[in-house]
Amino acid sequence: MKKVGFIGVYDKTNLILAIAKVLTIKSKRVLIIDTTIEQKFKYIVPTVHPTKTYITTWEDIDVAVGFNSIEEINKYAGIDQIESEYDVMLVNIDTSEALDKMNTVENDMNFFVTAMDLFSIRKGAEIFSNLKQPIELKKIIFSREMNIEEEEYIDYLIRNYPINLEKSIFFPLMLEDRYVEADGQLIYKIDLKSISSIYKDSLAHLIGTIFNGEINELEAKRIIKILEREGT
Repeated sequence: MKKVGFIGVYDKTNLILAIAKVLTIKSKRVLIIDTTIEQKFKYIVPTVHPTKTYITTWEDIDVAVGFNSIEEINKYAGIDQIESEYDVMLVNIDTSEALDKMNTVENDMNFFVTAMDLFSIRKGAEIFSNLKQPIELKKIIFSREMNIEEEEYIDYLIRNYPINLEKSIFFPLMLEDRYVEADGQLIYKIDLKSISSIYKDSLAHLIGTIFNGEINELEAKRIIKILEREGT
């Protein structure tokens, strides 16, 4: 089982759903855990009877909402280790409390997700302020420019936190992609057909990074094309 954390205050919902959708084509059992304050997954992933805490299935993806720890999910599911039920767990985090309770430092991989505005960078970095031990992070940067200077600027702003930052993966910050994401939410659809080609390339690169040796970047691109043909 592979557990991956997506950390930051920048909206990561559509990115995580896109990753999960690609993984379902490989018959991966995927659980998304939304620990964020806003719990956006609660509002964009359809469910019949939403409660304070629940796990629902949509697009062959399981989504857990309202839980503060893995132990709470275990109790809800009535099993000792929820990890044994899934191949991949994708955890959406935007607070230092969730960072701790979800045992994030033990994840297989963690990403700091941000745009280039100061709120996203500085508020996102505050999540790491109470870490008891350093954590290694790769960066996912949503940007219009996508250059090394922006990467260095982020490193400078969060240099005093107990984190080791690795090379970035850039995603385009394009209004057209935002429109596609919003339209997809309105009709409860994960739309990988209409997003920009550069976003698809970045998505494939990210998946290849996470699942190196199992799903490489070229395989991820092939899967995305399958989803395009299916209209997803």
